[in-house]
Amino acid sequence: MARVLVVDDEPDIAKLVRITLEMDGHEVTVASDGQSALDLVDENAYDAVLLDLTMPGMDGFDVLTALKSDPEPSTASIPVILLTARSDQMDRIRGGIEGAAFYLTKPFSGSDLRAHLGRALQDGAEPELRRAAQRAALEQLARIERAELQGGEDVLEGQARPRLTRLDHPPEPRRTAPGPAQIDAEAVASLSDKQRELLRVVRQTPTVQQAAAELGVSRSNVYASLRRIARRLSVPSVPELVSVARQGAVPGLAES
Repeated sequence: MARVLVVDDEPDIAKLVRITLEMDGHEVTVASDGQSALDLVDENAYDAVLLDLTMPGMDGFDVLTALKSDPEPSTASIPVILLTARSDQMDRIRGGIEGAAFYLTKPFSGSDLRAHLGRALQDGAEPELRRAAQRAALEQLARIERAELQGGEDVLEGQARPRLTRLDHPPEPRRTAPGPAQIDAEAVASLSDKQRELLRVVRQTPTVQQAAAELGVSRSNVYASLRRIARRLSVPSVPELVSVARQGAVPGLAES
């Protein structure tokens, strides 16, 4: 069965989704806000994320963009299903363009939830699901724009079409790695031999999952160690630390 992260600030909805999925044998974790969700993804391996859009602080679109722009391939490829009360056509289009595999509106049935999750969990399905959702969203957006040009007015309930700012201005990656000067050589020297070995393996492998396999430990253990190293080196997040290591920008790492 799968490990699923449910992100929703409505406790009743989150509980309903959790119980529904746990009845099918899935392991479910719940986050009530966007930043907590991203922190959990940094620390753990999830097979799917079920994401609300309207939340305090970071909204669901911010979380979706952060996940899909993450430098760690195993994070960027986690399938995301949007579960939201927002039924506006432009929200659907934006969700597809920004990388969600599916868009379900509340209230939704347990059978629909299971069916979409089942498709998302198929081995290797996420890239094709994401591309299909993006193609469909872009085609729908093009139809809207053609109708507006032909009719001379907005076809979306008389409202001005919202700007899709992430299309007009592609987002920067969620976590931009700090430059070499931001990594203190003395702090690197204070790391244990095992911590430096972990960084060397992470630098040499394309994913954290592969690094974990090479070291013979779990992915969650690798992330826990990387978080401790990130704090020691004053790097804000694990993805930034991974990016810096892969750039060869950790002072003294190659020689240690």
